[in-house]
Amino acid sequence: MSEPLSMARNRHRDPVDYGNAIDPDLSPLEYFTMMRVRLAEIEDETCALSARPLLLGATNLVGERIRDAASLADAMRLSAQTYNLLHGGSYNRIERHGDRILYRIDDAEFPFIFDDGPLTRAMVMEGVMIFVHTLLSMWAGCDLTPQLRAVHSRREQRGADGMLGYWSVPVRLGAPAYMLEYAGSAAELVPLAPAQTLNSIDVYDRILAEFVGPTGSPTNERADLVSRVRSKLEAGMDDQAKIARALGMSVASLRRRLSAEGLSFRALRAETLDRRARRLLEAGRPPEVVADLLGFSDIRSFSRAFKQWTGTTPARYAAEAVSENVLRDCASASSTR
Repeated sequence: MSEPLSMARNRHRDPVDYGNAIDPDLSPLEYFTMMRVRLAEIEDETCALSARPLLLGATNLVGERIRDAASLADAMRLSAQTYNLLHGGSYNRIERHGDRILYRIDDAEFPFIFDDGPLTRAMVMEGVMIFVHTLLSMWAGCDLTPQLRAVHSRREQRGADGMLGYWSVPVRLGAPAYMLEYAGSAAELVPLAPAQTLNSIDVYDRILAEFVGPTGSPTNERADLVSRVRSKLEAGMDDQAKIARALGMSVASLRRRLSAEGLSFRALRAETLDRRARRLLEAGRPPEVVADLLGFSDIRSFSRAFKQWTGTTPARYAAEAVSENVLRDCASASSTR
């Protein structure tokens, strides 16, 4: 459908690096690649787009709430309620209109952190609709696009296809809110298989998989398994038994298949924790807070693990990171004089 994911990742356009300015003409591939990268790098599920950041793993709560939903309508209602709770406002609601059921997202009062104009705002919200639709499809165990009847956007003019080119159903412009309009009969759909707890990384990876051609696909099943384990770990799921169950296999099978790649679950977990710890310390989080965020029982156990990973203590690493940031800021200020 488009260029390989690996190429797009190397040139993703980043809202943080560019002062929160976002190109409103980003393609879905570019946009979701950017969001996926930032999700892992800054551990904010809003990807620095909201004044109310959400800790990595917030969408896990949504996944937990909808996992045992009895029907699609129930999953829609629970996801809307949970996102409202997380974002601190009544932005989402489910509506019935005749033989239609709508997932409505009203961004009028949403605390966006950027101010790049209505086109950028529309592009971001159209991305939110793709995310929600994919989340619900993953809950259902099938693509819900055949159940879609229309997509509604507050955008006044279509212009370049951009995000709206993603949809194969009619797009209604100038709507009072962003809405996914499903057939009323879809409300009673039940999952095709026992639902798993979903997280934002799962959803982004599913969306991006739709745009990856043969050259961007995993070269074999084992490599794909390693990527999936890393994604679960990055999302905050660090229990081997839970990850094995989420991947549809036993712990023994997971160990055996990772061993065939010369890897172990323990090593992958340590790699992920090390990377997250460094990012949090570099962002100025105190070692005690980082230890708690990463699930360590106390600062001593975290310090022992961190020293094993890096050869230094969390406090010393944080102090050196602060010094480097100060020197970098001074150098930047001098160059602009």
